[in-house]
This record gives sequence, structure tokens and C-alpha cells, in this order.
Amino acid sequence: YIMWGIIVVVGLFTTNILINMEIKFSYFWVWVILIGLGWIYSIVSSRKKKSKMPRTLGQRLINTVWISVGIGMTLLGFVGPATGAYRGVFVSPILAVLVGIAFFISGFIYDLKWMKWLPLGWWIGAIIMFIYPGMHSFIIMGSLMIFFQIIPGIILYRKFKQEVEVKP
Repeated sequence: YIMWGIIVVVGLFTTNILINMEIKFSYFWVWVILIGLGWIYSIVSSRKKKSKMPRTLGQRLINTVWISVGIGMTLLGFVGPATGAYRGVFVSPILAVLVGIAFFISGFIYDLKWMKWLPLGWWIGAIIMFIYPGMHSFIIMGSLMIFFQIIPGIILYRKFKQEVEVKP
């Protein structure tokens, strides 16, 4: 949650700054590089973790949910606008809907009440971005990533670390 959140926030704010500064540059490449690095890190990290710890069914389900949503987001973020299926301004609200779905499922797998409520933030943000598309979507999506992905990721990471320290 943390790593992907940071990658996307960096991409959103970089794209926003470049557009506002009227720098003529293909923003597509910012995203290709960032998302490519994210996938490489995720694959390498996953392989290392597999060899270190046995995985529970819940962990495997969480990984499956996020890998499938991540692939879907990658396709929707790149292929949709590139083919003209929808304008780039609608990428953020579409992806916010998907992230909300992934958090909804994850909240039930983790059995964490607060996590089950996170999707509301994602979905409300998506509605706002659909109704009022524009440059401010970068800021809205970046805020959603910080408050509804990075911060929850930090909370989950700390909880995980505490549980690992307690076990013999």
C-alpha cells in the first residue's frame, strides 16, 4: 500500500506540476517509468517474501485481489486513453472506483471495520472527479492516495510488525 501510494502520488503531482508549468513533455513516459518501477519492485519483493515466510489463505487472497486490480488499473490507465476509449481526465476517477473495490474486499479479508469504510472515501472522490473533471483531479486523487492508501498502509505495516514481534 505504501510503496504504490507513494509512486502514484509522485506521478500525480509531477504530472500536475509539468502541466501547470506548461512544460511540453509526454507525461505518458512519467507514468511508464513509475508504474514499470512499481511492478518490478512488487515482483522482486514478492519473490523474496515467498521464500521467507509461509503464506496464509488470507494473505494469498489479498495478494490476488491487489494483483488483479493492479493489472486492471495498469490497463485502464494506459490502454483506455491511448485508444481514445475515454479522455485521460477520467483515468483517476475510474481507478479510484477500482481501488475502492480492492479495499472493500481487503477490509473483509482482514476483518477490519475501519478498512471496510475506506472505500467510501475512494468512491466519493471518484464521484466528484466524474462530475467535475479537470486539473484538480490530480490533487484529489493524490489526496485520496495519501489519506486512504498510504496512511492505512502505514497503520497495517505497524500492526504487522507488532504481531511479528509478539510471535516467538
